[in-house]
Order: sequence, then C-alpha cells, then structure tokens
Amino acid sequence: MKLGNLLLAGTAAAISYWAVSNKDKISQEIEETGSILDDISTSYAKIQEQAAIIKGYSQPIQEMAQDLNYKFRVYQQEAAGHLQEIQAIQKKYTSDKL
Repeated sequence: MKLGNLLLAGTAAAISYWAVSNKDKISQEIEETGSILDDISTSYAKIQEQAAIIKGYSQPIQEMAQDLNYKFRVYQQEAAGHLQEIQAIQKKYTSDKL
C-alpha cells in the first residue's frame, strides 16, 4: 500500500470513531436542525399569507387617499369662495363707515 492510501484509511477510521463516540450529540443536532427548518418553513408561510393580506388592503387605501385628496381640494375651493364673499361684505360695511 502506498502512504497516501494509508493516510486516507487512517483518517477515515478516525472520523468513524469520532462519529460513533459522538452519535448522541450528532443525532440531537440533526433533530434540532430539522425542528428549526420546520419552524422556518411555517414562519415563511405565515409571512407570505400576511403579505398577501397587506397587498389586498393597499388598493382600497390608495382609493381612499385619492378620495380624501379630492374632497380636501373641493373643501379648499369652497372655503376660498366663502372667504371672498365674507371679505366683500366686510369691505362693503367698512367702506360705508369711512
């Protein structure tokens, strides 16, 4: 046998010994990792559902914002008209006193 094959066999034997001696720790880590992966996939699914709900609300909110902007502009125009009338009436009465 060549030296490289002996080193490879020795390394494989050492890894096998380490794996057998730590099999409880390794199996526990595998279980924990599987549990974490399940939790991640569940969380991802919930996030996707919530994102879809939020996306569903975005269009009605935009429509409400446009409606409010329109109503605000109408109110401003109406208020400006009333202010002009009030100023005209006030000017009429103040000019009579002078």
